[in-house]
Amino acid sequence: MKQLIKKLTAKLGYQTDKKLILILSDDWGSLRIRSAKDQKQLVAKGLKINNRFNQFDTLETNTDMEKLFEVLLKHKDHKGNHPTITAVTNVANPDFKSIQEDNFQNYYHESIEQTYQRYPDSDKVLEMVKQGIHQNIFVPQSHGREHLQLNWWMQELQDENSFARKAFENEFFFLGAGYLNNPKRGRGVGAAFDVRDKKDLESHKEIISSGLTIFKNLYGYRSKIFTPPAIFYNPAIEATLFNEGIDWLDVGRFFKFPLVGGGERYQYNYLGRKKKSGLKVLVRNTVFETNMSQNDNGVARCMWDIEQAFIAKQPAFISNHRASFVGGIDTANRNKGLTALDKLLTQITTKWGDVEFISAKELSKL
Repeated sequence: MKQLIKKLTAKLGYQTDKKLILILSDDWGSLRIRSAKDQKQLVAKGLKINNRFNQFDTLETNTDMEKLFEVLLKHKDHKGNHPTITAVTNVANPDFKSIQEDNFQNYYHESIEQTYQRYPDSDKVLEMVKQGIHQNIFVPQSHGREHLQLNWWMQELQDENSFARKAFENEFFFLGAGYLNNPKRGRGVGAAFDVRDKKDLESHKEIISSGLTIFKNLYGYRSKIFTPPAIFYNPAIEATLFNEGIDWLDVGRFFKFPLVGGGERYQYNYLGRKKKSGLKVLVRNTVFETNMSQNDNGVARCMWDIEQAFIAKQPAFISNHRASFVGGIDTANRNKGLTALDKLLTQITTKWGDVEFISAKELSKL
């Protein structure tokens, strides 16, 4: 059924005979688990390691970036272009020290430039990202400011007995609904633009503008793609995104969005659909996740997805997450991910000699 829906929507969206590949990798810049030591402490406090993000994901390090770039620079398409990771990036994290000093009454954030300087073996990451931009192998696009519904998180923190307060000590905030006091926050606090009331909505517009300004100051250009954290947001923020220079909205084919006051609604999308806000829709149609299974590296699934995209005369938009390529908690995770990426890129260029690797910049020209 999913494949039938993909084929039908392909007829409505952008089509091309060119074999184009865009790799979208989420969550760069955002904090998750600080270290293996913090992971053990969080488990002792009650956190369950029941997903690959809590198991492997952590802030990218100098070593992670160096080894990822080595793989990307090994490969070229028939035009001489290296593969490009379109790095879907959060540009800020909570300023834990300031929040605690203010007795959890107000929220403060720090840019990822400050986060990189605080965390071990990450002090050169921003410099390396800028090098990757210059080489067109690692090009950030916006994932919002923080990967955090900060209004709800702050309300949780004000209860000194909450799990949020316990996890705060380890700089961990990706709390699912089961760890929260308020049962109405069904997606947890990782869905940064989830809403319950107009106050949430208004704060989201300010956060978007602030985040995109930080983005431009960090990288020297405006983001053209916006991927909402957890692919969840209220469409009322789209006008702000468009006015801030966003061209492409990265959402699902069947997009569920929250309503002010509660409830959810579905929206149907296809590649290139132009919304009333002026934004165009980008729909991922391919998956490459190297650690979803202990016994599978994701290469075969991705190759099949790419072939189906090309048969439908659509670009292959590969969906991925940073968790595939980081080794701060487990170096074996990084080794597996980079070995799989190397294998995938080899198979792509071998099977399709006329393939083209593109970035967000080329996407906007299509």
